Amino acid sequence: MKFLTTLLALFIFNFSFAQKVGLVLSGGGAKGLAHVGVIQALEENGIPIDYITGTSIGAIVGGLYSIGYTPEQMIQEFESEEFYLWSRGIIPEKYKYNYKKETPNASMFTLSFTTKENNIKPLLPSYFIPTHQMDIAFMSIYGPGIAKANYNFDSLMVPFRAIGSDIYNKKARVFREGSLSNAVRVSMTFPFYFRPVVIDTVPLFDGGIYNNFPWDVMLNDFNPDVIIGSKVSENSPRPGEMDAFLQLEHMIMNITDFDIPDTLGLVIDSDIEEISLLDFSRSREIAQFGYNATMELMDSIKKMIYRRVELATVYEKRNQFLKQQPDLVFDNISIKGLSESQLEYVIRSIRRESSPTSLEQMKDEYFKLVSDRYIDRMFPTPKYNTETQLFDVDLNVSLKPKFDLNVGGNISSSNMNQGYLGVDYKLFRRSPTFVSLNSYFGRLYSSAQLQVRQDYPTLIPFYLQLSGILNRFDYYASTTDPFFEDVKPPYLIRKERFSNFEFGFPTSPNGSLNVSVSAGENDYEYYQVDNFKLNDYPDHTYLVFTNVGLNYDLSTFTQKLFPTKGQRFTFKLGYVTAREAHIPGSTSPTTGYDYLYHEWYSMRFKAHKYYEIIPERISLGVYLDLTYTNRPFFVNYSSTILSAPGFNPTPHSNTQFIQYFHADKYLALGIIPIFHISNDISLRTEFYLYQPHRMILRNTDDFTPYYGEPLKERFFLGSTSLVYHTPIGPLSASLNYYPKEVKQLYFTINFGYILFNRSSLQY
Repeated sequence: MKFLTTLLALFIFNFSFAQKVGLVLSGGGAKGLAHVGVIQALEENGIPIDYITGTSIGAIVGGLYSIGYTPEQMIQEFESEEFYLWSRGIIPEKYKYNYKKETPNASMFTLSFTTKENNIKPLLPSYFIPTHQMDIAFMSIYGPGIAKANYNFDSLMVPFRAIGSDIYNKKARVFREGSLSNAVRVSMTFPFYFRPVVIDTVPLFDGGIYNNFPWDVMLNDFNPDVIIGSKVSENSPRPGEMDAFLQLEHMIMNITDFDIPDTLGLVIDSDIEEISLLDFSRSREIAQFGYNATMELMDSIKKMIYRRVELATVYEKRNQFLKQQPDLVFDNISIKGLSESQLEYVIRSIRRESSPTSLEQMKDEYFKLVSDRYIDRMFPTPKYNTETQLFDVDLNVSLKPKFDLNVGGNISSSNMNQGYLGVDYKLFRRSPTFVSLNSYFGRLYSSAQLQVRQDYPTLIPFYLQLSGILNRFDYYASTTDPFFEDVKPPYLIRKERFSNFEFGFPTSPNGSLNVSVSAGENDYEYYQVDNFKLNDYPDHTYLVFTNVGLNYDLSTFTQKLFPTKGQRFTFKLGYVTAREAHIPGSTSPTTGYDYLYHEWYSMRFKAHKYYEIIPERISLGVYLDLTYTNRPFFVNYSSTILSAPGFNPTPHSNTQFIQYFHADKYLALGIIPIFHISNDISLRTEFYLYQPHRMILRNTDDFTPYYGEPLKERFFLGSTSLVYHTPIGPLSASLNYYPKEVKQLYFTINFGYILFNRSSLQY
């Protein structure tokens, strides 16, 4: 009997010692952060985790744990600004290379076209969120760990499997070896949100399409004694006949079996309220749901699993694995997918000062290239070289389509309605060429621009750009207000026809310097009195000019309109020579033609910067505009004002012609408190003080201009806006205040961009 008891004890001891536990993590978007809480609860209670299989967010969490991340480190990763940026497709400001970017325009949608067999074929957008930042982030996070494991998923700290979906062959794909970053990146590529990863010419997507809860993979690959499943998603409900999104989801996603047989293990179902796919702002709270759900089942788990692993043992195992991971330092960089001339352009664009190259240096060059208008993607795949003890990396390049159609503008409750159409053509070669044609059309503003730019990747890269521009501003037709019939706007129309040549080069990733030469003609059309009649005809002032300018621009703004982060500094010097011809209208006090020759210098410095006062809650913007020109008076007051520098700090002020906000010399200061309601919604209030040196005034007898007394008058301008930055453009409700006007308050609702092409005098 004693012998049998001893034998039974040995059997139980050996059984419990050999008992293996597998953890299965489902997909489910941001709700999958509950998996972190599940892992934490299991670790704290000594429950072993010998194997992991994961899909989508389950692959991200499982992959992090398999390379040595603690639950706390995972939460910190999900709470970090870096994670927020790559999950939203936002490139960090320090990596933006604005030198190659186009001047901001009113485009909201882009439809690309490709040429095939001499036919032009439209390309519909296949993803919503750009993945440049995500691709490089996954490489840097998972690269060292899988290198230590010699690219064998069984040799990770915890053996691991990630699930992807091959939509071409309509089956799940199990990743067991190779690049861990690619495997995890594939597994979380939700269709239409993120760009797929192409492996062996096949685009691969989120594993949840065909297997959202891979307990069968766990059983087949590892055959553990017990399987614990962590489930955070459900099969989609039955779609209605008008519910297009649910219909599409059912077309894409297979029905998932979320039940593990009782003989094999159990399922932890975290009870999480409705959370959107990318709502990672509540990371710690979501993880707590998973922790609580696991603790509620802990007694059942402990009855099923006899083996225990001390937390100190897990830490020791983790530390040993982390110690042996190599640093992510690069030796050889191989670029694939380009022709010989295109490859030469890319190689000459990369400025590798030395080899080996650090991760930070690698990011600098990577983001410089992906900011190029010709390159659509550079997907990095690192491979550790045991001989050099450095990483080699393949950059697989995809090019942007040759043709783009850009559509946008602004939809407004006021006079600011306008449309925008643009066509771009890209010729990518040793010195690539970019051709763009755009048009604005609306009551206030209409324009057409043809632009050709060529880039040269020399030791100091530079570009040459030639533009032809037609602008027309009609401040009379656009400002009629049916609610204020007694408010009669001034009849002022400004037409510009000019060409511009630019030579420019970068001064930093975010800054550039250019020299420009413009030449053309401005036509100012106006009445010099307010009480003109229908049979009257206006004055015309024609200005034939040349304008030579030196322009410096540095910008890290993330939005084209209503920025909330970053800074912009501009400094402009100009020299203008012009011949003025005045043709009087029927209301002019003079009847003869006047001709004058002018020349003047101008200088303008603008600074616009935002400071974070309370992180993610309150920001404060500051604004400075210092303008100086020695421009002489024109023939009359109206033509002088129309050609003078203007202070227009807000989108709405850009659509108004307020005469006292035009002066030859002025200083303007502004403060912009911003209250962030969410990541995309903010309440901004703008206060500006405008101080002209001397106001330009009008003689009542002959309508000629004269200067007022120095610093005699100053003005305030204010605006309050509730802004929602949608994925295609800002939606805003604004209240704008202007002093000394018959109508001082303007309330407007706008969706889109109030932006214009370059102006001729370009102060």
